[in-house]
Amino acid sequence: MYGVLMIAAAERTFTHARSGRTERHRAWAIRLFALTVGSWLYRMEYGFWFLVMGSAGHTSDFRGGFDTIMMVFFYLPNLFIAELFIRARQRRSGPVEIAAATATLFAATMFVALATWVFAHDFWVPGMISGLFGPAG
Repeated sequence: MYGVLMIAAAERTFTHARSGRTERHRAWAIRLFALTVGSWLYRMEYGFWFLVMGSAGHTSDFRGGFDTIMMVFFYLPNLFIAELFIRARQRRSGPVEIAAATATLFAATMFVALATWVFAHDFWVPGMISGLFGPAG
């Protein structure tokens, strides 16, 4: 389903851009971005799950309860937030709503940036270095 939605969003984004329908193009581009960033956030969600819950619901072959939920639904929260953003833009929200939405998106962006740095610093980069040069020590 994720792949089908990615293809559909890409096609709609392109088609509306070519036809000069800027607002529709923008809405589909937001959806496409939300789906695309879903694969990055998938890794973050697993990291936070392990941090909070340990390996509960996870198996080495990715067939645990949490694994199954992630496999099917990992992109839906992003798509839901994108839809809320698109609909708020269409309603021409007032300054208070726009400020609240902006602050929420900024906080989410900072959270993702910080989480990316922590995971890269503590896990990904040391793992890559170890893979290239062998274990330290």
